[in-house]
Amino acid sequence: MANKFDVKERAKDILEETLDREAVNVLAAISHEMQMIFRENPEPSRADVVRIVTDYFTGDGKSGQFIANWINTAEEHSQSRGLSEADQPKAMLSDLGVFRFMNFLKEQGLTDDQITIVLRGAVQQATDQNGSQPG
Repeated sequence: MANKFDVKERAKDILEETLDREAVNVLAAISHEMQMIFRENPEPSRADVVRIVTDYFTGDGKSGQFIANWINTAEEHSQSRGLSEADQPKAMLSDLGVFRFMNFLKEQGLTDDQITIVLRGAVQQATDQNGSQPG
């Protein structure tokens, strides 16, 4: 338990030390946008994911080749995790959210180690919120 708390605290410390208020607002906006995508697509098909990912990366100025490579890599990653075919599109959308967070944190100057800690902290926070909640 102490390790879980430590990761969340370290993640919080890193964010507080490295990001200004505007950057925190951008992270919140990314989180909100991803929540909206999941709400609007609770059971996404592969075609839904391709459309969502393509729209996002096209809007971000990425090439068609980049987009195709990203989709292929996300598919391979979800398959390598042993996910059922039905769960793979959700995993790919989740990967898009992680990619967006990681990319933004990298742009803010965080190191790979700091980004890893922040992502672990976020996963732990989500796990705690979705798991058993205090009564």
